[in-house]
Amino acid sequence: MANTKTVLIVDGSSSDRGNVAAFLEDYYNVIDTGSTSEAYGILNVDHKNIGAVILDITSDGTYGEEMLNFMKKEENLSNIPVIMTADTESEETEISALSAGASDFLYKPYSPVIVKKRLDNIIKLNENASMANDLQKDRLTGVCPEEVFCQKVTRLLEENPSVDYAIVYSDIENFGLIKDLFGENAGNNILVYMTRVFKHFISKDELCGRLETGNFVLFLKYDKETLDENLESVVKIINDFPVSMNIMLRFGVYKIEDRTMPVQAMSGRAVLTAGTIRGRYGQYVAYYNKEIWEKQMYEQEIIDCMEDALRQKQFMVYFQPKYDLGSERVAGAEALVRWQHPSKGFMNPAEFIPIFEKNGFITELDKYVWDTTCCYIETWIKNGYPVVPVSVNVSRTDIYNPDFIEIILGIIHKHNLEPENIHLEITETAYTDNPEQIIEVVKQLKLLGFVIEMDDFGSGYSSLNMLNELPIDILKLDMGFVQDDMGTNSNNILSFIIGLAKWMDYAVVAEGIETEEQIQILRNMDCNFVQGYYYAQPMPPDEFEAYMLRHNILDRIDEIPDAGMEEFKFEKSQGVMLIVDDLALNRKILSTSFSSYFKIVEKENGAEAFEYIKKNYKNIDVIMLDLVMPVMDGFTLMRHIGSDEKYKNIPIIVTSQGGEKSVGKAFSLGASDFVEKPYNLRIILHRVQNVVMASRKQKDIEI
Repeated sequence: MANTKTVLIVDGSSSDRGNVAAFLEDYYNVIDTGSTSEAYGILNVDHKNIGAVILDITSDGTYGEEMLNFMKKEENLSNIPVIMTADTESEETEISALSAGASDFLYKPYSPVIVKKRLDNIIKLNENASMANDLQKDRLTGVCPEEVFCQKVTRLLEENPSVDYAIVYSDIENFGLIKDLFGENAGNNILVYMTRVFKHFISKDELCGRLETGNFVLFLKYDKETLDENLESVVKIINDFPVSMNIMLRFGVYKIEDRTMPVQAMSGRAVLTAGTIRGRYGQYVAYYNKEIWEKQMYEQEIIDCMEDALRQKQFMVYFQPKYDLGSERVAGAEALVRWQHPSKGFMNPAEFIPIFEKNGFITELDKYVWDTTCCYIETWIKNGYPVVPVSVNVSRTDIYNPDFIEIILGIIHKHNLEPENIHLEITETAYTDNPEQIIEVVKQLKLLGFVIEMDDFGSGYSSLNMLNELPIDILKLDMGFVQDDMGTNSNNILSFIIGLAKWMDYAVVAEGIETEEQIQILRNMDCNFVQGYYYAQPMPPDEFEAYMLRHNILDRIDEIPDAGMEEFKFEKSQGVMLIVDDLALNRKILSTSFSSYFKIVEKENGAEAFEYIKKNYKNIDVIMLDLVMPVMDGFTLMRHIGSDEKYKNIPIIVTSQGGEKSVGKAFSLGASDFVEKPYNLRIILHRVQNVVMASRKQKDIEI
């Protein structure tokens, strides 16, 4: 059958409905009846499958308009298109039926062809309208998506000028954790449950919309007492959801005063208001007020002038020394940004850094700080001043930037520095937000030679669980550990953290040190480094230069514990390390790691590498060879090398993520050793040392 839609024919004339039913059965599923009461029963049971109704206006001796009016009032039936029919032509009757909601009108005797065409048209039209309606609903919850919500709010405000309304933003504060613990389906079920709860409290001329993953926005008539009672009920009901943890709801309420304001801006004020109580136990609702408005205006002032401030170099880099606690010598410094605003004066970073983190400008400011810091270090080196490694902050936004590694390396090379000249400070909260991505990026940074510090340790909820996975060098304790009253419990926690860090080969920096008592406690706990006003406050570059010239400093960055890195026995070679890998990042990691020992030559595939080998084989000390490459892979290159006697003494270290079978094949083709990706710097240095030393001894024996 061409179309499986069901058509219900309601007509008191058995011959009329029989004739049209016989014709339509070739195109539709047809149900026919001469009784409106029977038709009601059919609609009640099978309304989801009925595509249209042909309804005679005088069926069963009663007016069919009564049935039409009934259908239009019922939610389940109101969208079913109805074609009304009559025995005699009457313009008044037709207009009355169409006004009552009929989709079309036909006169008897039926023309089957016309009936078929009219049915096709209204069913198609109804399906299109249904699809359009679906697009106006969030697929999971059935409420309005943001754009539709805004459109409907605008219309309702225009239609009800004398009614007070409010925008209420709802946020599940711990929604990400709930999904992590109980799964995506549990999270979706909570959202569907919340929708049902919200709809229970929503009346006519009110709306519910969904903004983001766990966020809803409500458009409600404003009565503060009623609203408070309803939101309290919502919190209680939603926390009855069968999940074994408290669902922390926060509501931000913005009473609509200016109806000309875009609805998105109204919602933004409600969102901002909810943020003011985030993390506050027991407080679940906040109302937009003058203080929030003033804060918003202040933030906007900061945003409006931030780009000019960067161009005009209003941002300045200050340096605060770090001390080795054992020797009390300067071991490093931290670069801290300050803003000398032309009208607001000297601004504390706490006033603008959170704003920049929120709007993304922090990435531009961070690049400015990195570049400025490296410029000062370059100048100090040229002037022969004592130099210590300087820590710079890296925001979570920087880490998410796919060009981050290229940017930081570009700045380092621009100023003729090495990665060891700066330490990269990454806050613990950045790890908790997206641990997999950040851990992968940090691994790459470490392989390039950067020292990684975890800043503000102790501020995140999963600190100890993550320590075993994090590729860091230095743990920087959150200021709260050492600035609070350091009683017995505080000391026990601090001692445990420092002991754990030492056991895992991490150095420890305690910041915020202000008293002799804190120094003694930390010294007894074998803390490595300290930073704070007890020794020195942050200072501008010229003061820091003078300070460094007056104080003893550690001779080398290497004096900072490095998790057991050993000195290597072979000195810089005049020979070549040939790195063959189609990925630029892999080549960069190897070239940076070994540039102190060999002349580095990089090739993107086996074909280019073999051409180089044929001309320069006498100068090659070692080949670092990837197995999977375009043009010519590693296996093919090894076959070419193995086929010529003059290449046999060139050691080849295979670098790949291949399995045991690939490794075995590589060894059978003459590989000297194998290093698995991603690289471990200590392991790969050791393997190269062994292979090159063995090759040199073999050459000495043959000579």
